[in-house]
Amino acid sequence: MRKPASLSHLVIAFHAMVFLALSVGTLPADELTLGWSSIDLTPDQPVAMRGKILSEGVLDPIYATALAIESGRGENSERIVLVSCDLLWIPDGNRYEANLRDRVRDLVHHACPEIPHANIILMATHTHVAPSVKADESYAELAAKRISSAVVQAWQRREPGGIGFGLGHAALSHNRIVTHRDGSSRMVGSFQQGKTSDDKFSHIEGFEDHAVQLLFTVNKTGDLTGLLINTPCPAQVQRGNLISADFWHETRNELRRRLGDDLFILPQVSAAGDLATSVMVETKGEKRMQMLSFPDIEDTRALRRRQIATRIADCVCDILPVVRDQTDFSPTIACTKQILRWPLGFPTPDPSAGDVAIELNAIRLGDVAMVTNPFELYCDYGVRIKGRSPAIQTFVVELAGSGSYLPTARAVEGGGYGAISRTCRVGPAAGDAIVDASLKMLDELWKKQRSSE
Repeated sequence: MRKPASLSHLVIAFHAMVFLALSVGTLPADELTLGWSSIDLTPDQPVAMRGKILSEGVLDPIYATALAIESGRGENSERIVLVSCDLLWIPDGNRYEANLRDRVRDLVHHACPEIPHANIILMATHTHVAPSVKADESYAELAAKRISSAVVQAWQRREPGGIGFGLGHAALSHNRIVTHRDGSSRMVGSFQQGKTSDDKFSHIEGFEDHAVQLLFTVNKTGDLTGLLINTPCPAQVQRGNLISADFWHETRNELRRRLGDDLFILPQVSAAGDLATSVMVETKGEKRMQMLSFPDIEDTRALRRRQIATRIADCVCDILPVVRDQTDFSPTIACTKQILRWPLGFPTPDPSAGDVAIELNAIRLGDVAMVTNPFELYCDYGVRIKGRSPAIQTFVVELAGSGSYLPTARAVEGGGYGAISRTCRVGPAAGDAIVDASLKMLDELWKKQRSSE
């Protein structure tokens, strides 16, 4: 297990992925280059956290990890960097004045102007015990400089390599909206105090997605270099005033123990606005199994973190042996972006309230698709995208910005915490538009490839 690095040092720990874009075409193997880097974002002094509470120390380190991918050479080169950060969200200038996304892009463009400004895509793991980059300006600037350093280093480390992908399943998160017999809904863990033990409890409001999507990278000799793990499970087990990466800390340690100490690991949160790590039913039985599985741990939250980390690692290690020989050193790479301007207002748009610029990205990497959005997108929207996608596997990525909850019409009718005016800036029509725009972009990427064959 690695010791946490100091804030002033780059560390091989987390991951961020770059892939992208172009009109299409199959590229020679020596034209695909990949670079990884990770940097410690842990503050060395008290910082503002969620709710502007000052941190009281560090439980475990937090990181930003970047993966840079370049395909082609010269004028035909396509470049993109994906960056995953142990933060609550990525301020993008819409919901708050702070704009970490564009600050990082500006810093990288100054150092490496050859990387397209808009092709640096940041996303958060949604840990609730991270520094607040909207409330603490000095930390926000520190984070921007360190994240941009990780991007530059990943770019400079590019070397020929290949990718592979696979799919598994693990019960990591659950739909957290309790619906009563009268049709009203309550979110567990919020001021609404939804409980399945309530005698009015009827059912859980929505679907649960237990997919664990894996994309792995290798170097030119076939050695495993990094893992991109996409699952609809926000990092929100831990609470309190100590900085923490939540269960991704244990996940990194466990995967490196099994697969190699220098492995980069890049988490993505799929559509999970109504999902959480809370166990909704059979809680006593679940707690007993956690204690029997990990007898060395007494703290309840630490038990849940270890359980989730072990399930992720088990799933990854089940997937890898099956797909490892399917590595592609010359995948079709393509990408497109759309800025969807949408009127504010909840539950219906209000043209007089102004609008919001919603950045959407669609990426093709071989037979894998990836679509990003800035919201805490309810699970149903992600399932709709995956169900209609032309790709073999589709990685839906939320929190690539600082959007609010984005609930479904069903959720709005129920009135659970994530589907009320105090927690939402836009309503279900915006979710529908994101689904349609994401699928249209993916269809265009796959259509371009078909027309060139």
